[in-house]
Amino acid sequence: MKTFLFPILLCFAACATKAPPPEPLKLPPALSLSFDRIEAAGRDDITLVLRVDAENPRAAIMDISLEGWELVLNDRPVKNGVDLSLDGLSLAALSTGTIPVRIRLNGEALAQADQTGLTEYGAGIRLNLAVQFQDGENFRKALDGAITFPRIRQPEFSITTLAVVQAELINTRFRVKLRIDNPNNFPLELSALNYELYGAGRFWADGNETKVMEIPPLGFTEKDLFLLMNFMNMKREVLDQVIALQTVRYRFAGDVMVSTEIEYLPQFTMHFDRSGNSPVVQ
Repeated sequence: MKTFLFPILLCFAACATKAPPPEPLKLPPALSLSFDRIEAAGRDDITLVLRVDAENPRAAIMDISLEGWELVLNDRPVKNGVDLSLDGLSLAALSTGTIPVRIRLNGEALAQADQTGLTEYGAGIRLNLAVQFQDGENFRKALDGAITFPRIRQPEFSITTLAVVQAELINTRFRVKLRIDNPNNFPLELSALNYELYGAGRFWADGNETKVMEIPPLGFTEKDLFLLMNFMNMKREVLDQVIALQTVRYRFAGDVMVSTEIEYLPQFTMHFDRSGNSPVVQ
């Protein structure tokens, strides 16, 4: 009896040691979107830099590519004036990687999102990604991100008064009181101011200022400009207006260098062209 039982026990032991290995888990790709930094070449040339962090959980190469994107600025869908770049990525088995995402916004895109009273832009980004494993399985993944950044508004120029300092036969010296308003909630510094002044549709004088002018947030500053005007070639009625101390229609135009306290924004040149009415006083 014992001689027949021993071979049967050996067969059971051999079968127990040859169980098939478990199949590898088919885990989904791990992807996330996060904000990195902002770069700017000027007030109307801003680049939002984000990053896609990816993890390949499988023992097969994983390829990632961009299928489409959506951008909303201040609750308005924006396409024009936007340049979005995202390079594809291949990840080796069981590895991680990062894909930089650059969203460049020019003046056209920012203008679409401008709204009176807003001090910043709110951007919402959606990336539609395609993921393919070389074992044959495909995925579609949408990643959402959001960021706010300052809305940079141009300072506003106006002339409050034109004062006659000294009247001569041909030339007249004027003191022009220039007011500069800052509509931003951060300070501005202006320098390298080059300007031309027109009165009643005729060129009066030009000049420049190199001293830095500081303008507080949501405040203003005033600057006296001293000009020499030649009335030799002007119409008589323009000269009569000035002598009679009447209101004059002016145009003040030029360029100025603007600096802000925003770290990523370099100093930029701004053109201004402002018309209005100003009293002429003594």
